[in-house]
Parts: sequence; structure tokens; C-alpha cells
Amino acid sequence: MTRAASVLTVLLVTAASLAIAQERAVEGLPDIIDGSGMVDFSKRPGFTVGSWVKYRTTGSSLQGHQDDYTVTLLVGGEEVFWGDPGVWIETWVEKPGMHLTPIASLISYSAFGDTLASKRILWFIRKTIHGLLPDGSPDITLSTRGEAELKLRKANWEKDEEIQTKIDTLEAGTATVPAGTFDVKRLRRVRGHAETAERGDSTVFYQRRYNQIFHLSDKVPITSLVKIEIDDTQEGKTWLAGQSDKRPLQVLERAQGSTVLLEFGTGGLAPKLVPERSRKSIADRKLVEQALNMPMEPIVKPLTGGAR
Repeated sequence: MTRAASVLTVLLVTAASLAIAQERAVEGLPDIIDGSGMVDFSKRPGFTVGSWVKYRTTGSSLQGHQDDYTVTLLVGGEEVFWGDPGVWIETWVEKPGMHLTPIASLISYSAFGDTLASKRILWFIRKTIHGLLPDGSPDITLSTRGEAELKLRKANWEKDEEIQTKIDTLEAGTATVPAGTFDVKRLRRVRGHAETAERGDSTVFYQRRYNQIFHLSDKVPITSLVKIEIDDTQEGKTWLAGQSDKRPLQVLERAQGSTVLLEFGTGGLAPKLVPERSRKSIADRKLVEQALNMPMEPIVKPLTGGAR
């Protein structure tokens, strides 16, 4: 299973949904994790080829699930693909007793500065290397968008997920992690979900609240991430249909954990997947600047001369 999303969401949890009256599957660590979604796209890239960051994610839940693994992100090179300049982000995951395949994604530089980039990272991934073929050559897959997706309107992308997500700016402070002590900006992101369903002669209610606190510093390359604190709580209750129930919700499961910066630097690590020809910077920096300065929305030209 490949997941092109922030590795921070891979914290081991159990989803027990009362709305379907059965325990959902445990959300464990996938075989391949693409950490490209951890990149800080909110500003111009502050890294060079060879920059890297390493994190440790730990978590545990009331039902006894635990996880502990490290993730390394490496800027493995740059490449101009079909005229579009991009950067190779290679992800390594290490967990005792598990063999996890590294992955590398070529991300267009047009993603940086786009407000949707972190949410829609797949829009900006141009190709992905899932491993090596038997002959030692990279197993490259081109990224394309489905025909149905291209026909969706903006409103289709702003569904309940966006409505139920709230982001707050918290008081700045300091954060101490294995990589050192940093002055940080702090953001809290809360995402909620609730549902009610009738099952037999009972009414069941389920809600989930996913709370993340991000500690961010410009001194950290690639991600700007120093630390994330995670609290994932699931609650619910059941009562006879047609009656009211004022009892408090029962905690079905609660998972807590964190992702902390272990170390970072430039140089000293060699890509495992990025082809040799791409393990360098793009020579024509004007191409990169053009991509970084690309407008996020098409320029609207007013009609003139009575055109219809």
C-alpha cells in the first residue's frame, strides 16, 4: 500500500465506528510511505540538493496499539521533466523488524507558494520511483490525474472535510527536541467528524476529533517542522430509537503520539533511488524561478468590444 500523504497521519490508531456497529480496521504503518507531503510548500524552498531531515514518530493508544519508527527525507536531486522543473524528494522509513521500501517523488516547483499544495500534493507529483527493478534500474511511474477529476468544480474540493477543519495560531514559544532547541511558531489543526445512524431498534452516535499541534521553525530545511503533537479521540453511545439519551459519550479509543526532529543537515547521505543523471541541481535557474513565480490562478481577461 502506497500513501502519498503526510507521514504524520500514519500514527497507529484504531477506528471503532458505532455508526456501523462494528470496530473498523486498525490503521497501521503502510509498506511504503511517501513523505513528500511533509514538505513546507507555503514559502520559497529553503534547501539545496543534498539537504535532509530525520524524524521519529511514536504513538500509543488505549487499546494497546503502539508504534515507533523513523523517517528521513532527502533532497536527492532536481530534474526538468517535460519543461517543468522539479525536485526529487526521497523518503526512507526505518522500523525494527520491518522491511520498508524507500520511495522518491519528483515534485514540481510550481507547488511552492500554492495554498492547496499540502492538501492536494498529488496534483504536483510528476513521477514516482517505487523501488528498483531486477536489473537495478529505477521503477518509475508517471503521475496522471483521472479524467473525472479534471471535470470537478472548485466546490467539489471544498467538501465537509474542509468545513470541519479548523486551524488556529497559538502563542509562539520554544521547542526542545533531539536536534536542539528552537524558537517556534505554533499552529493547531483540529479536524472533526460525527455521524448518527439507525440500526435495528437503536440509534447510534459516533464522533472523532483529530487534534494536531505543529511547532515550526524556518531554521529547519525542507519541512520547517520541529515537532508535532497528536491527539486522536473517538467517542460514541447507543440508545433506543425514538428516545432521548443525555448520558455522556463513552471513549471508544484514544491515540496519542508525537513526531520530533532528530537531526538535519546537508551532504553525507546518498540517494538510494534517484537516477545518477538527476542527482544534481538544474543548471538553468531561470526555469526554477519561472515555476516559483507562476500565478496560482489563470489570469482573467475581460471581454471587450461587445464580445459574447
